[in-house]
Amino acid sequence: MQITLMMKTGRALLAGTALLSLAACTVPRTDALTDAEMAELAQDRLDRMIGEDEEPVTGPIDIYEAMARAIKYNLDQLVEVREEILRNEELNVESYDLLPDLVANANYSGRNNLPGSQSTDVPNGATISPPSRSSDKTELNAELTLSWDVLDFGLGWVRAKQSSDEIYIAEEQRRATINRVIEDVRTAYWRAVASQRLMGRIDRLERSAVAALNSSERQAAERTGNPLDALNYQRELLGVLRSVQELRRDLGVAKNQLAALMNLRQGQEYDVIVRPHADLSAPIVDADPDELVFMALQNRPELREITYRLRINEREKDVALLEVLPSISGFLGINYSDNKFLYNSNWLGYGARASWNLLNVFRLPARQDALEAGDELLDARALALTQAVATQVFVAKARVLSLSEEANLARRYHNLSDRISTQTRVQVREGQLGQLQGVREELNAVLGSLRYDVTYADLQSAFANLYSSVGLDPYAPGLNGDESIDEMAQALRELWFDRGDSMAFNVASN
Repeated sequence: MQITLMMKTGRALLAGTALLSLAACTVPRTDALTDAEMAELAQDRLDRMIGEDEEPVTGPIDIYEAMARAIKYNLDQLVEVREEILRNEELNVESYDLLPDLVANANYSGRNNLPGSQSTDVPNGATISPPSRSSDKTELNAELTLSWDVLDFGLGWVRAKQSSDEIYIAEEQRRATINRVIEDVRTAYWRAVASQRLMGRIDRLERSAVAALNSSERQAAERTGNPLDALNYQRELLGVLRSVQELRRDLGVAKNQLAALMNLRQGQEYDVIVRPHADLSAPIVDADPDELVFMALQNRPELREITYRLRINEREKDVALLEVLPSISGFLGINYSDNKFLYNSNWLGYGARASWNLLNVFRLPARQDALEAGDELLDARALALTQAVATQVFVAKARVLSLSEEANLARRYHNLSDRISTQTRVQVREGQLGQLQGVREELNAVLGSLRYDVTYADLQSAFANLYSSVGLDPYAPGLNGDESIDEMAQALRELWFDRGDSMAFNVASN
């Protein structure tokens, strides 16, 4: 009877095991995202793209308000902020690895018959006592154990220091991102200024060209004058219209680009303050290039990041040495069992354990060689970046000087084109010149103004790039993003006024 029961139980266990094995081999597949789910996600992301705490635009924006909005709301730099927060949280998590382990265990077990055992005589195997038992059919055991591993503590200490360096790396990456964003803001802002200043003139020029083209086509249809002269005239007018459309295309997206940098919703109407162009003169432009290079090698985020990574790699060597050591741990625990056969159902347990993976000793040289190779790679990158940084400093300074001359020439060309256009309009009204000549000179005046604005935008970008090339942050020290936009903009004006932007506090239209 007992054997039959055991066989039935065994078959049931085998059948259950087979079913579980089949279920495990059948890999469940997830469902593909539906259009409705993607539509819901798209709407949610659009709704959250502009934060609820983002200050609304209440008036025309000047360049330093644009910079403040980019520093506070630009999504690219907010990604770096979240990265920095993540590294801090990871360090907080790893700090718990330095604490002892406190583990609670509970175990309940049972069987369908009584447990028992019997003893036999060693020489002949004869049973010397009837079966006996020392536990119940069901049993509940519980324990609460405090343990602490010396080796784990040492490894956790080193890992925490490495995680601390990861936080500094995240800070440097954020600095680099903000530098890039501010350069883009300066360029986009001045292109937006050009768009706002010139779009009205472009519209008038387009209307004049279209009117002249329609008039010429009517005259050609009426066969008035030389047909070849009329066709050449129309070709020139079409060339003017093509140039006008190219201008509209280039300037039409300037505000969209600036809005993206400030994290404004696309399509939102806003105006920029048309600040007067001013010469940019700063001590940094006249500084010795070798001094600027040395400053860059101290401050550039990319080089500081590599230095932190070298430090992380150096601490990894400590990890490799610690892993060779034996693990020594002690434990102290409170235990309980409901087994009524036990003389003491509650007791305090304690002890120590030691273990040593001897293979780690043989693995250590290869591990050290790999870490040395990592050091050499990082050092090679640092040297390559040193050359690149030095080049960038020299190029950035030369670019500022060159664009200053180009901006001065563009200003003179712009002023001369405006004077010619004014005189041409007078002569067209008096009938001394034809309409095509007036349209052509108006186009030259608009192009001259645009070239001046674009060159000045490039100069502003180069001015910011010179500071970022030596590793100086584009934002005032002490700013943490909690300030209002007005407070941040004021701090930025003061910073850049000291750096050479003489018009930082002059926002009058020109």
